[in-house]
Amino acid sequence: MRKLFQALNKVIAEKKDSVLVTVINSSGSTPRSTGAKMLITKAGRVCGTIGGGAVEFRSEQLAQKVLEAKSVALEKFILAPNDIADLGMICGGNVEVFFQFISWQDPVIAEICSEVKNHFELHQQCWLLTNIDETVTAKLGFFSEKTGFLGMVPGKVKENQLTKGSSIITVDEEKYYIESLVSPGKVYVFGGGHVSQALVPVLKSVDFYCVVVDDRSQFLTKELFPSADERLEVDLSNIAASIELTEDDYGVIMTRGHKFDYQLEEQLLRTKMRYIGVMGSKHKVATHIKKLQENGFSLEEINKAHMPIGMKIKAETPAELAISVAGELISIRASEK
Repeated sequence: MRKLFQALNKVIAEKKDSVLVTVINSSGSTPRSTGAKMLITKAGRVCGTIGGGAVEFRSEQLAQKVLEAKSVALEKFILAPNDIADLGMICGGNVEVFFQFISWQDPVIAEICSEVKNHFELHQQCWLLTNIDETVTAKLGFFSEKTGFLGMVPGKVKENQLTKGSSIITVDEEKYYIESLVSPGKVYVFGGGHVSQALVPVLKSVDFYCVVVDDRSQFLTKELFPSADERLEVDLSNIAASIELTEDDYGVIMTRGHKFDYQLEEQLLRTKMRYIGVMGSKHKVATHIKKLQENGFSLEEINKAHMPIGMKIKAETPAELAISVAGELISIRASEK
């Protein structure tokens, strides 16, 4: 998503009109879920995807018509065989796709796109509001705590209608598609070893904000973690003195030793973090559970931690473990959409 809005800002700077194509509703089995986007110019698809295949091909064709007409459009695709209006696909679901014309000359749209880009860079939560009434063109709105409401936002839209994920609301008989663009949580990767070095670029490629934490400066260099958003040197026995963890954050524990892993797990279990994962063998997990119980933690509290960390794909190498852990974090994030 971040790359798409970077591309959109670039297209506007180049004085080119474009069409923002968004899946606003999906049901059943579909190539991509609600929120998937792609950006189209006269030259074709610039960035993003809504799943490929027949839906994307047809959507690219429709986007060119919207671009030429400088309008908007809403199209429903039926992904089932033997239906008059279907695409000859066997997915078995339905997809609604909205096509929003973006004029490079519109100062309101330019401001909104610039703010979206800035909020991604600063990792600040924000929302995009799109009027999906086909009789209205170029009606976009934006909200964040920093800016308040910007653009074409009706006064009746309230902050409490802006939730995680996406939703469609009706205001004065007009429908708005509202989507949260920046996930508020950060991934704290504790330990700067080989697995962490493999994990961070994978997480960054799927739009997680990554903070690498260690007590050794030599494992927090730009060379080891070029894509990390932050690199923090802290006392691992007292992370609360340096880091304020929230209920939106993820904790990934993979330090250089059992002692540090246990210290961190005990600290993280006392927080309300969205996710806690600990790398280790079955023996290590059993040892942690026993020690945590001895120190007053209930099994219910202990089970908040994913031990051993990651999806069960028999991963062994750092690269394989990175995929396993990233998959688990993606699953946790997607469950709250």
